[in-house]
Formats: sequence, structure tokens, C-alpha cells
Amino acid sequence: MSYFYCIVCSLLLICCNSRPAKQAEPGITVPAAPAKNNTKYVNSIQFTSPAPNATFKYHDAVNVAFSTKEKFPADSVQIFWNGEKAATIGAGKTEYNYRIPATKTGKNTFKLVAFHPDNKRSVATLTVTVKPDRAPEKLQYKIVREYPHDTKAYTQGLVYQDGILYESTGQYGESGIRKQDMKNGKILSALSIDNRLFGEGITLLNDKIYQLTWTSGKGFIYDLKTFSLESTFTYNTQGWGITTIGDKLIMSDGSHKLYHIAPSSFNIMKEVEVYDHNGPVKNLNELEYINGLVWANVWMQDRIVIIDPATGEVKQELDLGRLLSRTERARLDDSDDVLNGIAWNPEKGTVYVTGKRWPKLFEIKTE
Repeated sequence: MSYFYCIVCSLLLICCNSRPAKQAEPGITVPAAPAKNNTKYVNSIQFTSPAPNATFKYHDAVNVAFSTKEKFPADSVQIFWNGEKAATIGAGKTEYNYRIPATKTGKNTFKLVAFHPDNKRSVATLTVTVKPDRAPEKLQYKIVREYPHDTKAYTQGLVYQDGILYESTGQYGESGIRKQDMKNGKILSALSIDNRLFGEGITLLNDKIYQLTWTSGKGFIYDLKTFSLESTFTYNTQGWGITTIGDKLIMSDGSHKLYHIAPSSFNIMKEVEVYDHNGPVKNLNELEYINGLVWANVWMQDRIVIIDPATGEVKQELDLGRLLSRTERARLDDSDDVLNGIAWNPEKGTVYVTGKRWPKLFEIKTE
């Protein structure tokens, strides 16, 4: 019996092994197994030029040069500028002349990717600094009108909309927001914030007021009409100036950087370093977005710089050192009562400017 059972099992096994392989049904493609990535990265390539952290101007020609280890000759090398491929050079070549584009000031990055035999690669990166190749255009202005300004108001930000001027003030125990009718100068409403907080810049977006504070890392969102508090937000830097570009915010923190902010989460979407032809422009304070450019007070200066928010280049500048008379300036504290506050009136094409505890607010028009 056992002998007969063994014969049957053997016949069944032979039949199964002799069946043809299963075929894909008509019209159905059987996916191939994914190819293995056999690339091996080695430490071979290095920059010999330019020097790390070298400074260049827009349109400068830069000699990008490199070397590789003798045991890893390169079949080709790709050169990248800020993540975008700029060139591919062949075997035996070790340098390339690259012209700096006028697309971004501040820190920029070169990257080399070398392709070696046997599917080997090596990578090197190098950071350089870029600044504009020409000085900002100097704007002229004329005074259209002067308005009285509260000499107790430590002005941190100004915004104009529909005949109303919104002003934020600073100092511990004095910080708040007010709105004023520009026709008659009447204060329509005001609010104060916690005495432990130092108020900073404000901006308007979607019928809401966004307000920064200086060092607490805390901001507030109010209803534009009622000044009622709707919510708060946080940030990991100091709060100085803030403005609105379309559906996003731009913020300063007293450095030479502007932060593009998502209003829904207050996450930083992009950082832009601000440079003029001399170098970084620090102490960026109150901000205002006007016709595609960001106007910024430079703290402790009578200077407004006008910045391309995409590249960080200072395109223009405005010297407002002669707005106040000598007598008016003599009544101020030179170390504190400085120019601060910019508001755009799109209907008239004019700009309102003032300073901390200044006696006047000026409406000016650039020429």
C-alpha cells in the first residue's frame, strides 16, 4: 500500500512541475521589479575656487574651479547655483566661468556633483555672499500736508485704509492701537495691551489687525471694526515691523532679514536677506508694502530703504532727515525719538510718515 502511495505522489509532483508558467491576462502589464540604486557616494571632489564665504556683486564673473582625488577621475561634473543646474562640463575640465545672476542677495550656494566610473559620485557645496552691483536710487519728495501727532505716542507702526489711520505704540505700560479719522483728527477707538508687553508693528489683512510684540514672541489678531481680540500667534524671533503682500505677511525682527509668513499658521515660508551695494542693511523696523516693494524704516536713521521682497535688493532709498525743524528736533531724545512709521494712501499716491513722540505726521509724495 505504501509503495502504491509513493508512486501516486511522485506522478502528481511531476505533473505540477511540468505546468507552464502563469501568463499575464491580456491587457494587463505586470510591473517589473524596481531597479536597485547602486550609486555609491565617495569623498572625492572639492572646490579650489572661489574661497568660502567670498563676496561678489550681481553680474560678476566667478571662476568655479575644483579638483578630484587621483583614484576617482570624473567623467563629468555638474555645477548648481542655489539648487538649479547651471552647467555640465566633461572629463578633463576642472573650471567654469559663472556669471552671478541678479536674483538673490545675501547667502547663495554653489554645488558640484562629480560622476565617476563604476557608478560612483561625489558632492561638494560652498556658500558665497552676493550684493547688488549698484547703489540704490535716491528718491526726492515733497510735503503734501502736515498733521498734528500725539507727542506721547511712541509710534511703532502705521497703516492707512479708507480714510482711517491705524497706529500702534510701544513702551511697557503704554503699548496699544488706535484708529484716527484723517479728516478731522478724531480718535475713533483705542485699545491697550498687557503692561508686561511691548507693542510693535501692525498690519491689516482680511478685515483683521495683526499686531506684533517685541521680545515676548507673541502676537495678536483683532477684528478691524470692533478691536475685539480674535486669536493669538507665536514666533521664534523678535517682533519689529510687519506688512501685507497679497495673502501673506512679511515681518522684520531688527536684523537684515525679511520673513515671508503664512497668516494661517504664522510659519515662515521664506527668508530674504536685505543688502545694498555696501552690504547687509540691518535694523529693519516698521514696514509698508507699496507698489511691489517693501518700504522699511532703518532704526536710528532718518532713512527709509525700499526693498525688492523677492531678491532682498535695496532698489531705492529716501532721506527724511529734514522733515522736522531744528527747534522740533531739539525737543526730542536723539537716542530714542527717531523716525518710525510708514503708511500708504493708494487713492492719493501719498505716504504718511512720522516718528516716535514726534509732534507732526507728514503726508509726502515721492518724485
